Amino acid sequence: MNTNQSIPLYRDGRQYDALNSFLVADIPFYVEEARHASQGLDLPPYRKERGKVGHPTGSVSHPPAKSAGRMGHPVLELACGTGRLTIPIAQSGVEIVGLDLTPSMLAHARTKAEAAGVKIEFVKGDCREFDLGRKFALIFIAFNSMQHLHDCESLAALFRNVRKHLAEGGRFVFDVFNPKIAILARAAAERHLEREYQDPDGKGTMAFENSLVYDDAAQVSHIQCYFVRRGPNGEGLEERVEQLHLRSFFPQELDLLVRSQGFEIVEKFGNFERKPFASGDPKQVVVCRASTGF
Repeated sequence: MNTNQSIPLYRDGRQYDALNSFLVADIPFYVEEARHASQGLDLPPYRKERGKVGHPTGSVSHPPAKSAGRMGHPVLELACGTGRLTIPIAQSGVEIVGLDLTPSMLAHARTKAEAAGVKIEFVKGDCREFDLGRKFALIFIAFNSMQHLHDCESLAALFRNVRKHLAEGGRFVFDVFNPKIAILARAAAERHLEREYQDPDGKGTMAFENSLVYDDAAQVSHIQCYFVRRGPNGEGLEERVEQLHLRSFFPQELDLLVRSQGFEIVEKFGNFERKPFASGDPKQVVVCRASTGF
């Protein structure tokens, strides 16, 4: 992935939102993380107990966002896209900054934030080389976005920039897929229907299909994404093809990566309900903080 090169798949924020309208499971998790960090509960002196989303015991009660106003410690989302997470976090009363590489996604995010009645600073930038001149209690990069970084240099630059912008005791949170061998081993010619969605311009049903070739030396899946406009009888009327390249991080490798970059893992989950990570889980959701003395 070259510096300052945005991904064509993400050129249209409205299509992106329509394609991913099903994705809501991670919103409560990241809102909770942001609220927790914004209230300074991870900053020294550390709090020993914290609320768990989806856990009836140990829940944290928060004042309503309207009465609380903006909380004290800001939060930063990297690869924020169209504000799918940024906006709900801002609505919860947290001061948040959203950074993304693609101008069209940021433009749509600003439109959505204005419609939602929240003020968010959206910044165009690369997660590997930004400089915002301030510190954040929480920095996160969600929805597998770290998998766009394929090489060691890019990953080291990300972690270095995160450390530079984290307040003392602040947390870095990210999620990536837990690789599934059956998917990586698919035949290159196999084309799979992932889901269907309604075109935001009212032009009918769109089918999202893909095929992939896995480079096991680089651990990168080269994915062909097919966007097919369907007719009333299911026939294909129009097709657009985009490329997507995603790095795989195997669990032990990922843990070592985090530690090698001067961070310690505080918690690792297998889903957004905070289930401790185990074999077969679909996700690797990692909560970490900078190690002292690195």
